[in-house]
Amino acid sequence: MMKKKFSFLITVSITVIFFLNLFQSDSDRDSWQQPEKIMDTIGVKPGMTIGEPGAGEGYFTFKLSGRVGKNGKIYANDIEKKKLEKIQKICNEKGIKNITTILGKQDDPLFPNHQLDMVVMVYVFHHLKNPVAFLANVKPSLKDGANLVIVERDPKKYADASNHFMKKEAVLDIIKQADYTVTKIATFLPRDNIYICYP
Repeated sequence: MMKKKFSFLITVSITVIFFLNLFQSDSDRDSWQQPEKIMDTIGVKPGMTIGEPGAGEGYFTFKLSGRVGKNGKIYANDIEKKKLEKIQKICNEKGIKNITTILGKQDDPLFPNHQLDMVVMVYVFHHLKNPVAFLANVKPSLKDGANLVIVERDPKKYADASNHFMKKEAVLDIIKQADYTVTKIATFLPRDNIYICYP
C-alpha cells in the first residue's frame, strides 16, 4: 500500500514539475521575445485574419488568437500533424473558436486564397528547405495590402554556435529572390529581428 502511495506521489510530482517547467519556459521566452511588443510593432489588431506557418504547438498561435479576438481568425499551419493536434486539443479544452489548423506541405502552407490580412512566421524561416518557393506559395493567400512578417534570430545579436539561424543578409537575399519588398526591419529585440515585407 505504501509503495502504491509513494509511486502515485512520484507520478504527481513529476507531472507538476513538467507543467511548471513548461510554464517557466514560456515565461522565459516571453521575457526575451516580447510577443506583445512584436504584435504592436507589426500591427496585429482585433478582427484580423492571420496565417501562421510553422505554428508548432502554438506558442505564438494563442497570443495571436487573443489579440485578434472572437471576430478574428488564425490559420495555424504546420507539416507535423501531432503538433497541430496539440493546438486543437487546447482549443477544445479552452473553448477557443478562432483558430483553424492546416496541415501543409514542405513548400506550401495551403492557406485559403486571398483571405489573410497578414502572415506571421516566428522562428520558422531557417527551417524551410525551399524558402523562395514557400514564400511564392504564400502570396495567393494575401489580401491586397497584406504583409508578410518574419521573426528570426540574428546570430550577430545572440550567439548561434550551431549556425542554426541565418544571418540578416541571407534572410534579406531570400526575401528579395521571392520578389517581396522589405518595408521595415525592427531590431529592438535582444535576440531577433523583425522583417516586415509585402509582395
